[in-house]
Amino acid sequence: MILQGSFYSTALDMETGAALVCANRASPRPRKVAYLLHGLQGRYDDFLYYTVLPDLCREYDCLFVLPDGQRSFYADMAVGGRFFTWLTEELPRAVADLFRVSSAPEDTYILGASMGGYGALKAALTLPERYAACGAFSPCCLDLQDYLRPAWRDGTDGDAFRRIFGSRLQTDFDAAFGPGESHRAENDLLLLAEKNASSEKKPRIFTCWGEKDLFAETNRGFPQALRALGWDASGREVPGGMHNWAFFNEALKLALPICLG
Repeated sequence: MILQGSFYSTALDMETGAALVCANRASPRPRKVAYLLHGLQGRYDDFLYYTVLPDLCREYDCLFVLPDGQRSFYADMAVGGRFFTWLTEELPRAVADLFRVSSAPEDTYILGASMGGYGALKAALTLPERYAACGAFSPCCLDLQDYLRPAWRDGTDGDAFRRIFGSRLQTDFDAAFGPGESHRAENDLLLLAEKNASSEKKPRIFTCWGEKDLFAETNRGFPQALRALGWDASGREVPGGMHNWAFFNEALKLALPICLG
């Protein structure tokens, strides 16, 4: 079953799109819920069109919720909407009100690709008691302070960042995180992991990345950094993988058995 439509969000003060996907069969118990987040240049239904999610969902007694994060990095933006509040507070309430799903943390999961991988990790590391597991496919911004340093912005790094990512990203970062290096600790994944390392309940975290992915270097060290802080984290590199939907499709197939069991 695939449902697509719009919600009015108080946190965003506008209507926003979402898709919901699950096996087309009755469930003997309230379904588990998995939030699945798209990347920077995408939209909420990307996982419907570019992956085998509609087939994979048949293997799980789970409702997959695909929200629209626009270009927000799923943050309560410095200039813009409160997308983190929408994702972690308002949307789960709406899903629970409308569908027969479990609200138990052990039945709640969050996954995403690229910007969505960052958003999934941010949610799991900020609110570890809310989720059983988190999956992130080539997440960006694992080293957020380096991303926001001024060197690439004023050209002293040979304009490498702009050449790779485009000038639009400077505007996106300013809107999501604040100008320059004024980023808030609430958006720094390793600071969040350190802050909440002593939480009584923490989700399993699985990250994967492609061998030829532009974020491969930062991804390789991330699971180990989390484990050093006491998190149950694992990672996998996919040979030949790149930052595209061919890889994200394979990553989804790898992550669901690990995260949802």
